[in-house]
Amino acid sequence: MIFKKINKNIFVLRIKPNEELFSSILNFAKQNKIKSGFFYGLGACQKCILGRYNEKTKNYNWKKINKQMEIGNLVGNLTIKENEPYLHIHAVLSDKNLKAISGHLKEMIIYPTCEIMFFKFDKLIKRKFNSLTGLYLID
Repeated sequence: MIFKKINKNIFVLRIKPNEELFSSILNFAKQNKIKSGFFYGLGACQKCILGRYNEKTKNYNWKKINKQMEIGNLVGNLTIKENEPYLHIHAVLSDKNLKAISGHLKEMIIYPTCEIMFFKFDKLIKRKFNSLTGLYLID
């Protein structure tokens, strides 16, 4: 991944081919001592795992996608969950027929590129377990 600092709190990131999205963003955040922020992006991927939260089971139903997909929109945040950096990302993807699918992102291998605008927060944002949903929500 390469990145450029635009000003005190804004960065432009480019994820390279075959890089994993989550590890790339987490490595960038660690390298730049960023604990919380918001980002959006676009590009394409060659595989990913996308899911939907099942409110009855309080778990995610995951779907592996092992084909080239266009990233129409990628949006997420970086927060702290149980004292560790945590990424919450959603994606809208489309296939070669421009059929769209969207959901909660678990994993993504980029190809050929992904361009991200990252906004660093000055304040630390933490997550706390919510027993009603079974999720760690922003506190």
